[in-house]
Amino acid sequence: MRRLQNLLFTFCIALRCVTSAEEVIHVTGYVGSAVKVSCSYDQGYESYEKYLCQNDCHSNDDVLITTSNPVKSKYRIHDDKTARIFTTSISDLRSADAGKYWCGVTIFGRDIYTEVKLELVQDSCCNSVKEVESYAGYSVSFSCPYESRYQNNLKYICRGTQPSMCLQRALITSYNNQNGRFRFDDENILTQFTTKISSLTQSDSGRYLCGIQRNSDLHLFCAFELKVKDHCCDTVTNIESYEGYSESINCPYESQYQNSLKYICRGNQPSTCLQEAIMTSDNRENGRFRLNDVKMSRIFTVTISSLTQSDSGHYLCGVQTNSDHDVFSAVELRVKEWCCVRSTKITGTVGQPLTLQCPYPSQHRDNRKFLCKGDHRNSCRDMVMSQNRFALQDDIYSNSFSVMITKLEEADAGTYWCGSDSQWRVGNYTKIQLSVEFCCVKSTKINGTVGQPLTLQCPYPSQHRDNRKFLCKGDHRNNCTDMLKNQSRFTLQDASSNTFIVIISKVEAADAGTYWCGSDSQWRVGNYTKIQLSVFPQSTLGKKNPEAVLSLRRNASRKKSSKEVIGAAQSEIYKNQAVVTSNDQSTSNVYEEVDVEVHYENFTASE
Repeated sequence: MRRLQNLLFTFCIALRCVTSAEEVIHVTGYVGSAVKVSCSYDQGYESYEKYLCQNDCHSNDDVLITTSNPVKSKYRIHDDKTARIFTTSISDLRSADAGKYWCGVTIFGRDIYTEVKLELVQDSCCNSVKEVESYAGYSVSFSCPYESRYQNNLKYICRGTQPSMCLQRALITSYNNQNGRFRFDDENILTQFTTKISSLTQSDSGRYLCGIQRNSDLHLFCAFELKVKDHCCDTVTNIESYEGYSESINCPYESQYQNSLKYICRGNQPSTCLQEAIMTSDNRENGRFRLNDVKMSRIFTVTISSLTQSDSGHYLCGVQTNSDHDVFSAVELRVKEWCCVRSTKITGTVGQPLTLQCPYPSQHRDNRKFLCKGDHRNSCRDMVMSQNRFALQDDIYSNSFSVMITKLEEADAGTYWCGSDSQWRVGNYTKIQLSVEFCCVKSTKINGTVGQPLTLQCPYPSQHRDNRKFLCKGDHRNNCTDMLKNQSRFTLQDASSNTFIVIISKVEAADAGTYWCGSDSQWRVGNYTKIQLSVFPQSTLGKKNPEAVLSLRRNASRKKSSKEVIGAAQSEIYKNQAVVTSNDQSTSNVYEEVDVEVHYENFTASE
């Protein structure tokens, strides 16, 4: 029949026998998606062939698909004879597919045509995007306006930017107003529908489309960009202060929140801030924290007194609102050590003098100088005024003063503060951490002879008189063997002059090695003695060791006591006193270990 039509084409054109419906069907589709073209026909043509063609429909190439061959390439056609509508779908649309088409009904002599105009747009939305921000744990709402004529149309919301797929991927629609964390509410009076998402997480961030279905055209859309933050805020105010000071945090707010609840919390999690608030405008004082709301200035202020370094960190100022989340501003507080000429560590020795030095600004030459002791400068004790062992001397030429401790005691250990400014302004003082050690004979070398007795002597502090005394053997004090418990040849006797002795009744070659004796199970520095014992065979009996610095001669006076022997060794150790100053960042007044090599000649246990 179409061949006959082609033969008669010229004639038909002259007679205008190719009929066309007056209306034009306008169809719009998205590039990359599919579109449907629906054409109606009159009663009586149900059994006739229908087709879709383009251009002038003259050749078979112009005919894209027919109901006699309903599937061809990206075209599909279906004839609903009951409704008298045949529909052609075109998939995988490209820009070249836009243009004019014809819906045709084949009739002998002349076909019936209806013009179709296909427009294509990009599958993306939208020219304007509304940005919405919220915080993890909170809720957020999207309000999507529409025209009153669409009150009864299907509404929906989806994620993404492709309008063509939005309805198929809808999170929630007006037909199903609750889906997990999503809730739909269509306010017909206000001609807008609202979608609320509760218990937000960061994964909820992204693009959302509000859609309104239209049967004969593309759906209508508006776009939202949701940003869910896990902390607050983009802008953070930095505040620096010092220990012991007070600091105020200013929190501005808008005029509509003058009568709203204000609060402050630590951290940067808005969702838990109110529950964990340090204080609120309903309870304006909490320990060191005080809140003051100046409504005329639209600022509420939180003052923290007696700052400590533990107060450092993030804070959130919150204002309660009637919306999905409160309004916040963020502050980072940094509390520095109240210092700052320098902080010095010093070590001294019990019984020895010690000098502490403190610099000061030149403008403070006439100020009263001080040295006080305590963990914090606000509660320290003036040592120069309360202790006659502490003497202060000023040196105006070096802009420093010194404090001499004439005889150091164990209780002197601790934190000191020295300065020249009674107002304790930053930089006008020095912090000193003083450690105190005992000092005694720390390392001793002794020679013994196989088969002969030997006496070892160990000094100890006077306060350890009642402590258990010990002698152990090993390369290191932490894993040495207690010789008094394991060897019957080793006998301990407590002597006078804060000294105890250990007698080895009969020296063996295996006794050579390193020994540790003391009176302090905590092994604090200075409360023990290290002994290096060398053992010689019988052939050396009676010979002097040329390397020995102390000799106990067999024919020496038996009246010479152990006190005198120890005194000779200790006189070398204590004869020098050291002066420690705070000129260096870390200065120590520690005695180096003194090697005192003692040659004990053989004498009997009774001796």
